[in-house]
Amino acid sequence: MGQIILNKAQLLEELDIVENTLRALIEQRGFPPPRKMGAKLFWLVDEVVAWLQGCPRAWGANVGPEPD
Repeated sequence: MGQIILNKAQLLEELDIVENTLRALIEQRGFPPPRKMGAKLFWLVDEVVAWLQGCPRAWGANVGPEPD
């Protein structure tokens, strides 16, 4: 196995968001939906990280050398 997982409480804490925001991210922004094993919901850290890496940067995305 070797995959790191987060439960909902851990994910919300790590991203510093509330459950309604998480639901909106899943429904409207393509955030990875939870996986289910029995009654437990969880997220694979690799999927969350990949989604976060695809988000645009808020600052400095177009920073480069000044034109001459």
